[in-house]
Amino acid sequence: MSFSELTTAFVNTLAVCGLSVLIAVPLGTLLSLFLVRTDVIGRKLVWLALSSQLAVPLYVFAAGWSAGFSYQGWLNLTGRLGPVAMEVMQSGTVALLAVAFIHACASVPWVCLIVSMGLLWSDRSQEEMARLEGGWRRVLWLVVFPKLRPWILASCFWCVLPILTEMVVTNLYQVPTVAEQVYLDASRGALRPLTYVAAIGLCMLPLACFAWIVWLRLPDWYGVIRRMQLHPPEPLRLQKARLPLSLLVGTVTAILVGLPLVNLVAKAGWKPRTLTDGTTSYGWSVDRFFTTVVESLTLFQTEFYWSMMLAASSSCLAMLLACVLLSSLPTRVRPWVNFLMLVLVAVPGPLVGVFTIWVFNRSTPEILGRLYDTTLIAPIVAQQFRLLPLSWLLMQSLLASVSRHVWEMATIDELSGWQRLRIVLVPQVCSRWATCWLLLILISVGELSSTILVLPPGVTTVSMRLFELLHFGMRHQDSGLCGLLLLLGWFVAFAFWKTLNER
Repeated sequence: MSFSELTTAFVNTLAVCGLSVLIAVPLGTLLSLFLVRTDVIGRKLVWLALSSQLAVPLYVFAAGWSAGFSYQGWLNLTGRLGPVAMEVMQSGTVALLAVAFIHACASVPWVCLIVSMGLLWSDRSQEEMARLEGGWRRVLWLVVFPKLRPWILASCFWCVLPILTEMVVTNLYQVPTVAEQVYLDASRGALRPLTYVAAIGLCMLPLACFAWIVWLRLPDWYGVIRRMQLHPPEPLRLQKARLPLSLLVGTVTAILVGLPLVNLVAKAGWKPRTLTDGTTSYGWSVDRFFTTVVESLTLFQTEFYWSMMLAASSSCLAMLLACVLLSSLPTRVRPWVNFLMLVLVAVPGPLVGVFTIWVFNRSTPEILGRLYDTTLIAPIVAQQFRLLPLSWLLMQSLLASVSRHVWEMATIDELSGWQRLRIVLVPQVCSRWATCWLLLILISVGELSSTILVLPPGVTTVSMRLFELLHFGMRHQDSGLCGLLLLLGWFVAFAFWKTLNER
């Protein structure tokens, strides 16, 4: 990486971060405001649709929009608009805008979720006083919005996190960012001191510092979970504005969630037809669609096998480590563990791969080299940089969801540690624990940046294969694979929805 390449990458990174935040944060905040604090129609369905996108890989978002609007999309925009449009669509500026837009679409569900926690963290008495003095407008401006500032900052962090740590979308669209340049240097074997300086100084340290500042401003996580369970805020009755605002929320959700899915379904069944005059036309075919589904399930069995093996191992290890840390470390040490988790999640994916290679790919001791070449231990370790922080947060949430009264009763009954685990904890969090495990599995299946450099010879995962295929354009088999990953996202979202309704 030369200094000029680093300068270009830094400028592109800032541009993508700024555009993504400008799109995702206002849109996600408004959606969360309507879904949490008003009585819009179909809130549960909208939450289910948005939740289905939380663990969808970035390249699936890219494929969903490319299936319709790229120069190989089923809408055939270049054929409709002419060759000039194709040149414009392949320009660097349009590619940068496309990368920012895809990152923003992937961040909107997370922004909506994060800001919703802030909206649920409310003071009923303050809101009631403000409502009596000036109505709901005064409540929003004087009580609700001021308390949302740290949550909005947290949502901004989540928007820029994948831009500074992932290289999937930027590699597909050939937009050089800092994380992309680190990946290119690592894949070419051209790592230089400037590469590490850029990765640590421009990606890792700003993210870790920003995350720690936001974490200090947020309220206690246990208190947030308890408040969400016991003191839900009163929703605003929209009355006459309920129907138009419900239509607005539904339309935005349909564009964010439904349109990429429609593009993938259309592309999966898009088939050329030769007309009597010798020209070729395209149309949707049911036979082609089901053929694509069958091919997606049968042609990539090896990739699905390795993906599930890696996902099951990595997610189990992450949950086990999180449980061990929570059970063995005293409460006063947990803030330092929180900081460690923030550091882990802030490490760029390509740098994780470089670190894993440095640890395992060596001749002495010989056992490390064998593990690196013949087992999945290297990608399992690499994925802990992504799965362990989320598992740590999820396990804390599960513990916080158990009432303190239950723990007090267990103390009064003098239950042992094993009895508390068997009698108190497992019956209350077993279903939620299984749902969290499914979420981690889905994230592991879609994870690519950390593991792309460390997969052993002969091992190809679904994410790796799909990433390779997308570089050659959007084909019907690519649409089928992406559709399957979207269905997995809907399945996990439905499992979370069922689990929450059982409480």
